[in-house]
Amino acid sequence: MDIYTLVLGCCATNTYVLVENGRAVVVDPADEAERICSFVARKQAIVEQVLITHGHFDHIKAARELQKCGAEIYMSGTDYGLVDFGNVNSVFGAPSDRFVLDVEVRDGHEFEISGHIFKVLETPGHTVGSVCYIMDDGIIFSGDTLFKLGVGRTDFPHGNFSELKRSLKKLFALSHDYRVLPGHGCETSLYFEKHNNAYANY
Repeated sequence: MDIYTLVLGCCATNTYVLVENGRAVVVDPADEAERICSFVARKQAIVEQVLITHGHFDHIKAARELQKCGAEIYMSGTDYGLVDFGNVNSVFGAPSDRFVLDVEVRDGHEFEISGHIFKVLETPGHTVGSVCYIMDDGIIFSGDTLFKLGVGRTDFPHGNFSELKRSLKKLFALSHDYRVLPGHGCETSLYFEKHNNAYANY
């Protein structure tokens, strides 16, 4: 499965587009749905699934348009329940079109897409319902939980630094190295973060 990165929206969010055999998965559709759809079309594919790591506006703004084209939305029910589509999370002032939650993901949930296995790891802290998606036990889509040499903020509504520390321990306890594709910034690896991230020893 080929993985492409589009940096979209006012917060320079990483939207990941996974393509194989005419089928596409989008992780965190930040914004600019037309650009996402145009990119996927150039790859001669159709978006069938959208995986959302958490409910902040800069990770969901294009979700509704992709759903209107037939994509299924996967997301934590906890974060979905906290999203205010008129004024997302009541603090950002960034309206987002309402979408329907098709598949509610939970910790340990596994599902298959185009022969690839995705496992859900609940990682609250940045938001109460943040999740990471582990693909084929080799790639982690970490959302805003873990960045290269950093972690997500916890000073927004529903953020909790103590919860984030517990989530990081879950990630760093995973048994081998992973390619980490975060919600913002450069990709990294779990091994690198274990040994270099200032938050690894909290």
